[in-house]
Amino acid sequence: MVIKALILDLDMTLVNTLPRFLAILRDCAARYGVVISDDTNHLLSIYYRDPSLSEVLHDLSRNYWFWHNCWLEYINRRSYGEVFPGVLDALRTLRNMGKRLMIATGRELECWRMDDELKHYGFKELIEGCVSLGDLGPGHDKFDLIKRALNMLNLEPRFVAYVTDHPRDILMVNGLGTINIGVATWAKDFPTGIVIRGVYELPRVIHEFDG
Repeated sequence: MVIKALILDLDMTLVNTLPRFLAILRDCAARYGVVISDDTNHLLSIYYRDPSLSEVLHDLSRNYWFWHNCWLEYINRRSYGEVFPGVLDALRTLRNMGKRLMIATGRELECWRMDDELKHYGFKELIEGCVSLGDLGPGHDKFDLIKRALNMLNLEPRFVAYVTDHPRDILMVNGLGTINIGVATWAKDFPTGIVIRGVYELPRVIHEFDG
């Protein structure tokens, strides 16, 4: 089996963004009278149980435009995260191995709005494209997102690896037929047999798949 392309999650897979985004989320929620804890570790533990944070946001967690506006504020503040160690080297190595790379992010924000951020991280010259839940609009989920990414790549799922830090992402896409790889940024238990400590391990894993 040869992997021809990788679909990569962005937040907490390639880049440590959530601590800074959560600070902005507190401001966004406060405008609706919702108070969110300033304990980032506590919020991360909730996020990895439920990425919508419904435990703290309640009805707001299902409001697409609430999330859209929060991500837009994040972009406008340019409060970008930090690329995890070894990520850029891993992506360059994968490109040198002939692999196509695409970012698929669950942000409720259009990818074109993230262009400056992706340049800031050094990703733009390494990826073939980007697709987000913001590009799909309200009413879509990660299954729809990865299906769109596959359509953009025009590849059969069995030739594509999907890489994400969130176990629920893998649960949602398990029926698509992609090779799913969990990144243990925070969560450790994934519904897949392939779990790595960080994206820096990807070239080795993909090389093993290629035989």
